[in-house]
Amino acid sequence: MLKAFYLKDDQLTEGGQELIEQWRLQGGQIWIDLYKEPLKEEESLLLNLGCHPLAIQDAQRDRRPPKVEEFENYTFVLYRGFSNVEAHLDIKTMALGCFVGENILITRRVEHSFGIEALAKHRSLSKYLRSPSLMLSKIMNASAQRYTDAVLEAEDEISDLEDGMLTQSNDDLMHRLILLKSHLRKIHRIQSYHVKLVDQLMTEEFAYINIEDADIKHSLRDVFDKFDRLESLTSMYYDLCGDLIEGYISLSSHQLNKTMQLLTVVSAIFVPLTFVAGIYGMNFEYIPELTFKHGYFMLWGVMAIMATSLLYVFRRKRWL
Repeated sequence: MLKAFYLKDDQLTEGGQELIEQWRLQGGQIWIDLYKEPLKEEESLLLNLGCHPLAIQDAQRDRRPPKVEEFENYTFVLYRGFSNVEAHLDIKTMALGCFVGENILITRRVEHSFGIEALAKHRSLSKYLRSPSLMLSKIMNASAQRYTDAVLEAEDEISDLEDGMLTQSNDDLMHRLILLKSHLRKIHRIQSYHVKLVDQLMTEEFAYINIEDADIKHSLRDVFDKFDRLESLTSMYYDLCGDLIEGYISLSSHQLNKTMQLLTVVSAIFVPLTFVAGIYGMNFEYIPELTFKHGYFMLWGVMAIMATSLLYVFRRKRWL
């Protein structure tokens, strides 16, 4: 699906491919959003608009880290956009290829993008579209804000898990913690790439991203601050989940040790009793003690004294 937003003389028009021809003839600014377009048709359109073949190949790859490259007609920015969030902070991302030209912004994606959807409905779209690089920074800003909101929403879940580990730890809590830790690691890795990407946009010179413009500079600084904060938050929550998992393992090991200690004590008490019972359970005809009138009760007494003595010793050593 191709959607275009065309700005000419403060008049914003939303439409399809017909607006591209109108833009070519009349000038102005245009934002073209390519969503799940067939690859061949998409490639043909991008080549027709002057995009470099190498940039098109990078844009059409699903697994590429965020980066920025300068080409003859465009500055190409590859970005991991926010798509959706599921349970345990399982954030779904998608590759968002952005071609920033003098009066044109092209975004290419195959999944829902929160940043693009937010800007397409934004009341200040006409203002942002006057500068394609400003438009790109606002898309990134909206996406960064949604990343931040998703991580902050997970703070309550982490607090609940922390409380649960102290009161009623179980395997289900452990499983949730491991999932959360894994997803936090993934987000932290993505945000680390984004911090470097935005820093590069702010510090290096690119033909079609005017960092000298106050609005663009302020917007990119806002994006950088959000991603930098996200990197810190995810790192902190990741360490917290790791501490909780280690605490759960330590608690489980302690409980296992206590159980093993109890079993060992019980075994230690019954070993001598079993030995005595084994001695007098042998099938020999002549065992002197068998002729004692009260031998049975004497044996019970000896066994009771042995068991009581061992219990006393273990309690003195605080093994019980």
